[in-house]
Amino acid sequence: MDGFRSWLGEQGKDPEFCAEYDRLRAEYDAARGVSAQDEAAHETTLEESFDILDGMLKKLEDSSLPLEEALKLYQQGTELLAKCNDKIDMVEKQIMAVNKEGGLDEFEF
Repeated sequence: MDGFRSWLGEQGKDPEFCAEYDRLRAEYDAARGVSAQDEAAHETTLEESFDILDGMLKKLEDSSLPLEEALKLYQQGTELLAKCNDKIDMVEKQIMAVNKEGGLDEFEF
């Protein structure tokens, strides 16, 4: 189970919501040729999350998607986007450099 899936469980998301995420994740992994065993040992990267979001967006753009499914997919996408934002915030906080006095300064590229 990836980190985002674990987080969904911690947030108390209903089983249907989690099942839809699992289904989309399985589709994504199958397209990449990743087995369930490989996935169990893998944390979802930011790039992978963006790929999943891209797949969700393509499904939402399909006008034949029933409204209820579109709403669930939209909710999942916003949850995944929030998780991506959390990861980005964490990385930004980690990109710090120690100054001459031993304090921390923002790392400049």
